[in-house]
Amino acid sequence: MSHFFISYSRHDRKRLNFDRLFNDLRAAGVHLWIVPDDVPPGVDWAETKDKALEESDGLIYVSSRAIERTQVIAVEILLAQRMGKPVFTLLLAGEIGQVPVSLRADAIDFRGNYQTGLKTLLERLPKEGMASKPLKKTAPKSKGYVFISYAEEDTAFVTKLREFLKAREYGYWDYQDSDRNYHAFLFMELEEVIKNAAATISVMSPDWKRSKWAAKEFFFSEEVGTPVFLLKVQEMEPTLVTAGIPYIDFTRDEAKGFERLDRELRKKGLI
Repeated sequence: MSHFFISYSRHDRKRLNFDRLFNDLRAAGVHLWIVPDDVPPGVDWAETKDKALEESDGLIYVSSRAIERTQVIAVEILLAQRMGKPVFTLLLAGEIGQVPVSLRADAIDFRGNYQTGLKTLLERLPKEGMASKPLKKTAPKSKGYVFISYAEEDTAFVTKLREFLKAREYGYWDYQDSDRNYHAFLFMELEEVIKNAAATISVMSPDWKRSKWAAKEFFFSEEVGTPVFLLKVQEMEPTLVTAGIPYIDFTRDEAKGFERLDRELRKKGLI
């Protein structure tokens, strides 16, 4: 089923009532693909998003006040343009100067008259693939994603961790498929990923300790207030990075480790 990929700032979703726009588009028969609503649990969010964008009829970019702080959206727009997808820009809040220069001329302004903006958008959207009857909002498929910080050598354990997260309706996000040599653009994207994560799980081992990025991911998660769970999966020498911070020990009894992780997630209200 074809759809339109929605690119927006999750910081503004509730504050500016983006759900009104999403529901109005569905009522007009427009199939939408929205993060986190349409991401299934237990999947790699980065890969799932890229696939959803590739299979879409276009990208609907919702510009708002928080947009300048959201590097992930810049990546989504760039990918859509490289794929040759049409980009429909909606200005719901903020100033036109916040919209990328290449998209300003065709931006649809919702700030003055919402209904006029909605009508203009529906006239511009291609009719192929649109339903002939209103579509209903569906329940979110997952609770979000967990950012996993780990060394490639611990992939076998992380595979089990992903299954654990799937059973609790979470997806995951990690960058182990890349070479870890981030240039500035991806570095900023990684910051946004951690900020929007439900939690960060650091898989501690000697290889994790030697990683150039593990400590940075841990400290940044702490700084932005993303809950961090430390899992010790191999015996390792003490490290100043986590000195004095409680961790969940998986080295003696893996099953009990997952039971403890389940309890800790519940304490934080994440499940």
